[in-house]
This record gives sequence, C-alpha cells and structure tokens, in this order.
Amino acid sequence: MEEQPIINNLFGKSIYKNSIKNHESINEEIIPHIEKFAKEKPGLLATTTDTLLGDPQLDKAVDNLHQDEKYRSLFKKLQEQIKEFFNAKGYSAEKFDIHVTKSWIAYSIKGQCVPSHKHTASHYSCCYYVRNNEMGNLKIEQDYADITGFFIPSTDEYFSSWNQFNFASYVLPVKTGDFVIFPSGMVHSTEINTKNEARICISSDILFTMKKGVSAEHCIPHPHGWLTVS
Repeated sequence: MEEQPIINNLFGKSIYKNSIKNHESINEEIIPHIEKFAKEKPGLLATTTDTLLGDPQLDKAVDNLHQDEKYRSLFKKLQEQIKEFFNAKGYSAEKFDIHVTKSWIAYSIKGQCVPSHKHTASHYSCCYYVRNNEMGNLKIEQDYADITGFFIPSTDEYFSSWNQFNFASYVLPVKTGDFVIFPSGMVHSTEINTKNEARICISSDILFTMKKGVSAEHCIPHPHGWLTVS
C-alpha cells in the first residue's frame, strides 16, 4: 500500500512528510554520482556540499542539484510533493510561484550528525533521504530565540513529565525514500549515525515569490522585475 502524506503541527508550524513512490530506482541512479563528490571527512559533523566547511576552495561547493540532469527524475517527484504541501496549506496558486533555490547533499558517516541550525534565506526547507536505514532521525527543536516575555524553559529541572503541551523537541522518524518539508526558520538537526554505512540526504531550500505581474505588500516580488546592481 502506498503511504499517505502526514502533516504534523509542531510549535504551531506545519511539518509535511511522505514517502516517494518508486524511490528505489531513482536512488540507484543517483547514488553513484553522489559518492563521487560527497566525500567523508573526519570529525563529528557531516559533510554538507553547499558549504564544504574548512575547504577554502568554495568553488567546489555543490548546491544546484535541482539543475543537474542526473537528478531530473528525482526533482520531478519532489515537485509533486512540494505542490501537494502547497495545496494542503491553502496557498493561492494564482498568486505565488514556488522556487527551489538551492539543493545539496548532507553525507554522514558513522559517528557524525548535522548539528542544530536553521535556514535564513528561504520560506521552507526540505529533506529527501536517499539512504537512511536506521541511521538516525530528524530532530525539530523549539527556538528559544523567538520567545519574548516571561517563559519557563522546557527542561527536566522544571517539568516532572513530558506531553504534547510542554515538549521542547520532537524526533521525526525517517527512512530511505522519505521526504520532509518544514519552515526554514525551525531549528533542526539529525541524530548521530551509528551504522557503518553513510547516511545520504538531499536538502533543498524553497522560496515563494509573487507570480510575474502580481503585486502584494507583504510578499517577495517575482525576480523578473528585480534590478541586479552591477
């Protein structure tokens, strides 16, 4: 039976999860290419090809997989999922264009993880798990920086039991073939990979703009009307 998409509300924000149909054949095509440039590195942090932390040759960064012909079949499937989430949220298809602005690899060998972080240049971010055979889940965390006024931190010091009303982090189970969308500003990380094989995830950033010719006070105009200062 084909899995149905799930939308959870965490900290008042929507998280979408689904499994990509026929992901086995897609993964078989792209894994050999991924492993040519997503090289493991020592230390606790996963390799992320969009930043290549510690590598001064930033021109080697890979963050445009959505434009690579080798990944066309995958991104065709991912676009279907993005549009399904867009429709479930009730956004107006007559007003918005959806842009995938960046796509890169997170490559985590045994003992590595992606640390807590958030994305600052997009509305939504997404993860597609090329390989995750019990290699660690996605963790969504409460962002204390967004809280103003008086509050009680969600720690064992102040709470005797945990439930849906007071949790400060949520572990979202993920496996090979799963696809997740969440607001880019949500703090997220991954669990440590405890397996001998590398966990492979393709991450992307998604930006909404107004459609060409549509004006609005609160949203980003279509890039067709932008002036690039030279």
